[in-house]
Amino acid sequence: MADPGARHPARPALPAVDLATRMAGITFANPIFTASGCAAAGQELDQFFDVASIGGVVTKSIMLAPRSGRPTPRMAETPSGMLNSIGLQGPGIDAFLDKDLAWLGSRKAKAVVSIAGGSVEEYAKLAGKLRSNPAVTMIEVNISCPNVEDRGQVFACDPAAAAGSQAKT
Repeated sequence: MADPGARHPARPALPAVDLATRMAGITFANPIFTASGCAAAGQELDQFFDVASIGGVVTKSIMLAPRSGRPTPRMAETPSGMLNSIGLQGPGIDAFLDKDLAWLGSRKAKAVVSIAGGSVEEYAKLAGKLRSNPAVTMIEVNISCPNVEDRGQVFACDPAAAAGSQAKT
């Protein structure tokens, strides 16, 4: 006689699913990453889940020097949604390395560090500071920044500048 407390007959075990994702020769446990800028360096999310359990934590874009960002208001409602302009607020690379990246490393999270700069040389300096750090899994180059050496034109709007910012990092 069947167990009257059983609501469903025994089900066969489901096969394990491998969600491993390869990107640029690096294997991540799964394809779930934070969006750059939405979770700083992941500490805010850690109260909800183990940040090491996702594929990677993409940090807020880091610049060489500390930056206060734009004054408030930083958000505006439009008929189509919301616009924001934070202005790349951040602690600068040295404080980021000491505090945020050290924390990510201690959690064993895969850190994808986003870098931002006003010149190709700034990107190169940032990448150089990150290159040998074992807590860095990958570097993301934020090319939506103005190129101060080229009349403030955004790197992403100029294919040659975008290629230069990526090639030298």
